[in-house]
Amino acid sequence: MIAHRLAVLGALLGALHVGLAPAIGAQDTLHLGALQAAAVARDARAAQPELLRAQSSLRLTSLEMERRPQLALNGAASHQSDVTAVTLNLPGASIPAPPKDRWQATLDAQQLLYDGGAVSARQDVERARLAESAAAVDAALYRLRAEVNAAFFNAYLLQQRTLEFDALLGDLDARLELARARVLAGAALPRDSAAIVAERLRAELARDEAASARRVSLAVLARLSGRTIVDASVLVLPDLAQEVEQARNTSSPEALRARPEFAQFERTRLRLDREVVLTRLENRPRLVAFGQAGFGRPGLNQFRTDPDEFWQAGLRVEWRPWTWRNADRSAEVIHLQQRMVSTEERALADQLARATESDVSDMQRLRAALETDARVVALRGEIEQQARAQFNEGAIPAAEYVETRTDVLEARLTLQRHRAELSQAQARYLTTLGLVPRSDDRGGA
Repeated sequence: MIAHRLAVLGALLGALHVGLAPAIGAQDTLHLGALQAAAVARDARAAQPELLRAQSSLRLTSLEMERRPQLALNGAASHQSDVTAVTLNLPGASIPAPPKDRWQATLDAQQLLYDGGAVSARQDVERARLAESAAAVDAALYRLRAEVNAAFFNAYLLQQRTLEFDALLGDLDARLELARARVLAGAALPRDSAAIVAERLRAELARDEAASARRVSLAVLARLSGRTIVDASVLVLPDLAQEVEQARNTSSPEALRARPEFAQFERTRLRLDREVVLTRLENRPRLVAFGQAGFGRPGLNQFRTDPDEFWQAGLRVEWRPWTWRNADRSAEVIHLQQRMVSTEERALADQLARATESDVSDMQRLRAALETDARVVALRGEIEQQARAQFNEGAIPAAEYVETRTDVLEARLTLQRHRAELSQAQARYLTTLGLVPRSDDRGGA
């Protein structure tokens, strides 16, 4: 039974290391790119672009309605202490005095005939504001990818630690069975089996701690992505070396503007440009046609004391030729905002360049470390095989074998850690530049 369990664990561990894994295929495999895409789609803010479009559509419709005729009902009633009266006495005629009680109800209408393009300019500003707001949502959602990266690689490293400790426990069980048989035969002291039991308890505790921490990371991934992730799910280490190499050969980090924040800066500049155009149109004349129909006392004839109907129509010109350069100052304020946007953009480009320099350095260091780790694992494995043969022959005590087996475990854990850190540095490099890892990641070597 022990040999069978060791064989199963060894097969699973080997499949994970080479990335082919026929055993994994039957399980739920988790890929970094797919989890990132799921997290972005699942976030509540993913619905904001549609809400922003609906909001902007209503504003654009309201602006369009300013070109339609505007109707208003008005009414007023008043009493005044005196009115204008004609004091001339004409033979055979009397001039009535206007009433002191006055009231009227009117229907007023006006139609915008010319506004210098102000309504169209305000609509352009609204469309630019919609594009800017949508870009801001994309930038906010993009930051989720870094959270997915952190949880994914932490869970992967803990997954590998758990597998290594499982393999160690299987091996210790086999050595413990042999040690106990020797104690019963009088060929070894009880301390040999006690040393293996102590090491097994320590390994079991470490494995349980790793499994518990892995469940926490998987829970974070499940909450971020909205997917059902169980303990049996297997995380596949992405192979991003080719994508990283292509990104490094394409252009410098400063010139690569794939991050959604750069699109947001561009949309902000476009919106400010539209606002500058609008400020220059505010001083243009407006031509409005108006009409009024009403009923009241008095009407347009001030000397008629009976309620009367009346109407009037005409054209009205509105123009402010002198505004003390308010439009120029408003335009200058917007130009200053544009300069601030440019400084923010340059600062972000510099920040990303610094971050990618650190990632490139980490990737170079970790590639070299992996070569050393592989040699160390091979050497430790040879030593462990010799120690195992000596322990089986009774040439060395259990404590010495356990020490060599622990050295193998530490070497393998270091190799797994460096492998995960290299993939994490590659993913962080791509994410920093705004390059999304493909959603169909293949397992890394």
